[in-house]
Amino acid sequence: MLRYFAPATSANLNVGFDSLGVALQPLEGPALGDHLAIAKAGQDSLSVTGPYAHELKGTNIVEKALTRFRELTGIDEPVALHLDKGMPVGSGIGSSAASVVAAVLAINAHFGKPLDAEGEKRLMAELEGELSGGVHWDNLLPCLQGGLCLHDAKLPVPPGWIWLLAYPGIRLETKAMRAILPKALPLGDAVAQAARLGRFVDALHRGDGALAASLMVDPIIEPHRAPLVPGFADLKDRLMARGALAAGLSGSGPSLFALFDNQASALAALDAAKAWVSPNAGFAHLCRVDDRGARLLE
Repeated sequence: MLRYFAPATSANLNVGFDSLGVALQPLEGPALGDHLAIAKAGQDSLSVTGPYAHELKGTNIVEKALTRFRELTGIDEPVALHLDKGMPVGSGIGSSAASVVAAVLAINAHFGKPLDAEGEKRLMAELEGELSGGVHWDNLLPCLQGGLCLHDAKLPVPPGWIWLLAYPGIRLETKAMRAILPKALPLGDAVAQAARLGRFVDALHRGDGALAASLMVDPIIEPHRAPLVPGFADLKDRLMARGALAAGLSGSGPSLFALFDNQASALAALDAAKAWVSPNAGFAHLCRVDDRGARLLE
């Protein structure tokens, strides 16, 4: 049996819509992500467990990954698949990307890797695009390769950065959240945001974490999405007042990310975030960057 893990991710990060993302690991407690196991079997089967198994409806993306893999390779030996769903669906923390990445890696490895690395990526993009309404790499690539990624380029991360990830406990589908976005932008707004992203990358490479964080703002996308997340704007304001270097929607929401360089501020922010999330369905964690990304487990 092979068992793969794929971590949670936070995408966009205000300044890099559809292109920037980071893989995250809670500082305490178990890893946050999906596990996928595969083994030889007499007939195909898929079992799903985990705290968010009940949220999956219809044909699972893992089954679609196996079907598409067979179409690409001609390999049809039966397998038993088991998905441990460790992330909520429609949460803005890369839940679908984690399932896709873990499934493609595990299935391809089980059959001796007939798909090369680029073939794996193409299949991942196809499957993720089907779920989210378009191919974008801001969750897929950091989930796959770990770290803070601008597309497939891994960026340096200031060692003192502490990430807060808070899921309020409600579901917002990526397709729906993309549908509310404007179809066109004023040229000046697009140029200004592109300049922020370029300066952000430059600041990271020069080790200027304070400048990089100050550039993580989103005057374009967030104003359209934030009103759909109850209490988001108030919590963001409180976190910024308590020392956050940056804060915003994680992916398309409803989760929130915030960034700190001070442990005391991060802990105070964690308390505020825990008061915001649903005590039954939500969660909040302080995190570090997961540099390893998706991986085979012993």
